[in-house]
Amino acid sequence: MAKGSKRPKTQRGLNKSTGFEEYNADGPLTPAEHDELSLLYNPRFEDALMRFQHKRRILPDRLNVFHKYLVYGGVSAGPNYGTGVSAKEVKGMTDEEAMQARTQTAVEKSREGLKLDISFNEVAKGFLGSFFVSHFNPERREDIDLATVTLRNFYTYLLYHDVCPEYKDDLEQARKTCDLAAIELLKTMQLVHKAPGAFNRCCSMLFGGYHFASEWESTPVDGLKSGIEKSDQIARKVVKYAIAGAGSNEQASRFQELVHQNSISTMKLEDIDGFEILEVIQPDDATCEFYQQSAPDLVPVGKIRAKSYRDPANPDIDMSPDERTEWDKGNGPAYDLEFFLEPELLKFCYPRLKIITGIWEINCGVYYFDEIMSTLPSFYTLIANDLMMHWRWPQELSKEDKKQDDAIEQSAREAVDQYLKANDPNNPSDSTVVTGVSEKVLEKCKDMTGIKTLKLAGPPMEKTGMEESDSDDDEL
Repeated sequence: MAKGSKRPKTQRGLNKSTGFEEYNADGPLTPAEHDELSLLYNPRFEDALMRFQHKRRILPDRLNVFHKYLVYGGVSAGPNYGTGVSAKEVKGMTDEEAMQARTQTAVEKSREGLKLDISFNEVAKGFLGSFFVSHFNPERREDIDLATVTLRNFYTYLLYHDVCPEYKDDLEQARKTCDLAAIELLKTMQLVHKAPGAFNRCCSMLFGGYHFASEWESTPVDGLKSGIEKSDQIARKVVKYAIAGAGSNEQASRFQELVHQNSISTMKLEDIDGFEILEVIQPDDATCEFYQQSAPDLVPVGKIRAKSYRDPANPDIDMSPDERTEWDKGNGPAYDLEFFLEPELLKFCYPRLKIITGIWEINCGVYYFDEIMSTLPSFYTLIANDLMMHWRWPQELSKEDKKQDDAIEQSAREAVDQYLKANDPNNPSDSTVVTGVSEKVLEKCKDMTGIKTLKLAGPPMEKTGMEESDSDDDEL
């Protein structure tokens, strides 16, 4: 082969199966292999992790997600001593030795004695429902599949090899959570990009919110089929026909009355984070017929019924003791809500979806929501694992460490004192003392901390007499 030429893909392993393909399945086990693996896996979950990674060709993006999941679940993952083993050294090892040398995961010994609840399904819900979305910000179906397929493949491996038979039902539920996440996360991602829809945006433009007093772009809005009108006229038309066509008789009558009186007002609902969807209602035949006859250039709106929602992951609201007592009794603010939404967005909504956003109420009994900050899927579960991801047991400093810290602190104080004395205009001493003392101090630090080279910037600058009297600081 010519110098500098690359080997073909087949020889470099680029086309080799990764083990995460949809059709992939582990081969059948012989009785001897089953007995051997049972002896390995039953005592140690760590062995299963090591062999799973050895049997799969995990590419960097997938490995990053998998390691984050393991750390989220309480397993240490990342580069360690094994990554320094060369390919030549691995060739001379047995399969068992190679796996031990290359492994990048471990269950910390300090956690083995803790009595922690173990649940694969709860960790999958917390990771996919919250941490994965906020940390990786997936924008494509492939990004979501990267997480859901990897986790599902891992759970299947644990089930197939009977690693932890006492958690068989929990692992089955975790696999179902991965299947559900693959569907719901894609919908919520598309909803965030396309929301809040024409009706809600028009309300925000007219009555208050993120889009207040803004203008439409030159292209037709998503609530209009065609035509270019002034921004204010567009917004009024979209709101008027949505309330008349999809609202109740009371809402439509009240809205018309307030418009004639020029008394429309809005109020933002406080002390809630958003809403949880209870029901999705597509526009019925009567609504579609009304739009066709009265406003054929507009898209009919449907409804979503919801209830107010507070994210338990957010900090508690600051309130008085009496208010806290009422909240603990269940007397906090709670609202039954109904929003108008276009079919283009309704197809991304589903029951138990939580939407974090600002909510406004028009004084005719109609609600609208503003820009969506985030969404939480139906399986969202609050666990505190992300707060413990990089936590370590506190360790008491040894006497030598304390002595070294005290010496460094004392040396720093000496350097500051000498610097202040040298730059004191009332002190006639030669300023070159600073350089000498500082070098001695730094030499101490060098001996204690192992610093190889430390140099001062140079001797103090001479004063020119042009400086202000209240700012005589010189630089070293």
